[in-house]
Amino acid sequence: MFLNSCGYLQYVYEQAVVAAGGTPSTYTSTNTDLYKKDGPRAVYNPKYKKKVELLLQDIVNRNLTEKNIYYVDGKEITLWLPEGVVMGKYTQTLKDKRTGYGLPFRFDYDKTCPGRIIENSMNMYNGLKAISDLKGYIFIYTYESEGHVKNVKEILRKIKEKNGFTHNCVDGKFE
Repeated sequence: MFLNSCGYLQYVYEQAVVAAGGTPSTYTSTNTDLYKKDGPRAVYNPKYKKKVELLLQDIVNRNLTEKNIYYVDGKEITLWLPEGVVMGKYTQTLKDKRTGYGLPFRFDYDKTCPGRIIENSMNMYNGLKAISDLKGYIFIYTYESEGHVKNVKEILRKIKEKNGFTHNCVDGKFE
């Protein structure tokens, strides 16, 4: 009774389901894809956690030489990513080309300064870039924080600097 009240039995069950290749009940039908091998939250799936953490440790030392095209309203925008990292065509999430593991990063676009997204992100928002001729903003954020996954902060810093994501939204205004 004591172990069940703390959720320990549920935790053990969830880990057993994942180890057998299943999808645990805590991954709802709306977020199951995020925890797949190529999803942005693969690092939180116990089946992939160690391998993704090792991959992030490797990626932090890579040069940003991978040229990716981001499309906004039919316009091509070049984004530079670490060598061997690619962006999903429809999801704008990142994954390692060689291993197929999803990385906890995403690019997004908004026509207004994405203050609402930033406020709700629990400090996972990490940079903003203005696109003057489209009158919009591309921003990068992570699904995880440095406290949970090592090397995320450094990888973000390198991506932001190389691509000019140097601005922020303050009180809904671009700075």
